[in-house]
Amino acid sequence: MISCDTDAGMFARQMTLPGWTPVHQDRLALSTVLVAGVGGIGGVVAQYLAMAGVKRLILVHSGKLELADLNRQTLMGFSAIGRSRVREAANRLQEQVPEVDIRTLDQPVDAQLTDIAGTADLLIDARLSFPERFALNRIACLQSKRLIVGAMNAMEGFVLNVDPKVTACLRCVFPEEDPDWEPLGFPVLGAVSGLIGAMVALEALRTLSGYGQPPVGGTMRFFDGTDSGFREYVVRRVSGCPDCGS
Repeated sequence: MISCDTDAGMFARQMTLPGWTPVHQDRLALSTVLVAGVGGIGGVVAQYLAMAGVKRLILVHSGKLELADLNRQTLMGFSAIGRSRVREAANRLQEQVPEVDIRTLDQPVDAQLTDIAGTADLLIDARLSFPERFALNRIACLQSKRLIVGAMNAMEGFVLNVDPKVTACLRCVFPEEDPDWEPLGFPVLGAVSGLIGAMVALEALRTLSGYGQPPVGGTMRFFDGTDSGFREYVVRRVSGCPDCGS
């Protein structure tokens, strides 16, 4: 087996980034990241984290792969239809990066993940339903864990960086779930979900490694695919928020 260590050259190109040092690489290698959702956004996040040198991933996703998933889920293939998505994602990641240590949980995101989330250095929210997103947001606030949220719908998407106890959380921004939201029926263009996934991955890698300007919590970056425009918003804490409010 070919080693994926930096000596074998897998990370040689990123080691040439101006200012990137072995310390940055070591920080990634020592990190554990929980990725909730391995679909169009989360699958891209998990790939880029593993390929950058994050050695431990906890992947959470319930259900089996369907044909309609294949327009966006980069870790999946036609032969995996009918199989567990999270296990297929883990298999594919370990083909790409054999040394990555992956724990898979084929289950929804709920309060039962609290203890497991406590072992992670960073939480990634790439789920598709408000109940699961809110559950992970509560866990992040309870555990004081940094949380990066990625979401998309049709040609739009956003990335939210949450620093519990300091910045606004997801529920500050979206206090209630949308009664008209259909998690399995919203339109998806794979390129949009892939772009949001790459944005989340970059935010995560900067957060974990400390490279460059550290990401600032409490900001939401919005992308509109109809004109390829980006906008950034400052989001503020809500004092009476049931998740992060005092």
